[in-house]
Amino acid sequence: MAVGPARLARGLTRALVVGASGQIGGALCRVLPDTVGTYRSRPGSGLRQLDASDAEAFRRTLDDTGAAIVFFPAAQPNVDWCEAHPAEAESGNLGPLRVALAAAIERDAFLVAYSSDYVFDGAHGPYVETDPVSPISVYGRIKVRLEEETLAAGAAVVRTTVVFGSERGEPRNFVLRLVQSLARNETVRVPTDQVGTPTYSDDVARASGMIADARATGIWHVAGPDRISRLELARHAARAFGLSEMLIQGVPTSALGQLARRPLESGLVIDKLRERFGITMHSVGAALADLRAIIDRHE
Repeated sequence: MAVGPARLARGLTRALVVGASGQIGGALCRVLPDTVGTYRSRPGSGLRQLDASDAEAFRRTLDDTGAAIVFFPAAQPNVDWCEAHPAEAESGNLGPLRVALAAAIERDAFLVAYSSDYVFDGAHGPYVETDPVSPISVYGRIKVRLEEETLAAGAAVVRTTVVFGSERGEPRNFVLRLVQSLARNETVRVPTDQVGTPTYSDDVARASGMIADARATGIWHVAGPDRISRLELARHAARAFGLSEMLIQGVPTSALGQLARRPLESGLVIDKLRERFGITMHSVGAALADLRAIIDRHE
């Protein structure tokens, strides 16, 4: 059983979630107590608008909310877009973070930023926190910079991977997009050679709360317990939602024509997180069952 919100509520103070209309941001607001969520361009119920690149607006938001913790999942996560627009991707991903780090230091707030297994080349996974980084894409290089600047500011970095779960609005995560396509009887091509540790978004939120509550600086890997391929994940999702696996076509990554290179033999080891906080992450099967139950309740 995964550790639930009650454990987090004992010490967690008010938190500002920057990018709450995204997948991880939405999970943080849903799972953790006493959060204030913001959005830049994707409004949502109960969220307040914030351009995180505006230093004055960011400081004012911290003061208005009284937040002592800042979760910063806001990002431009489209890996191929980043590859085609390196300058804009660097500015869009790092500029707002720098504003947030400076404001957090000024207000003595603890900040948690989010990174990815894309900091690794995917040649020798799964990876622990101390493995040397070796990015093979623009997105991965940006995440390395994000980590360096976050650690230099005395904050925390959560590295995660293949995150899926409930989302506001049009879904962006692999599982929900796959389920939508299969429900329309569309054939979906899925890579057979991308291996990782799929992670339930609610677990990312719970682990983030523990890290922030402890003001635990440094890099923390947060990932699921199952190391499987994208194809295996797709088949698990089809079964969980009662959809046809026959529509899933396994292909090598090279056949997908993606602009940015992907780490293939990847995944994250979470021994450090488990030893420090005693958290248990959802298996892929348990996470998919929980996700389906959430979706069924809202239909």
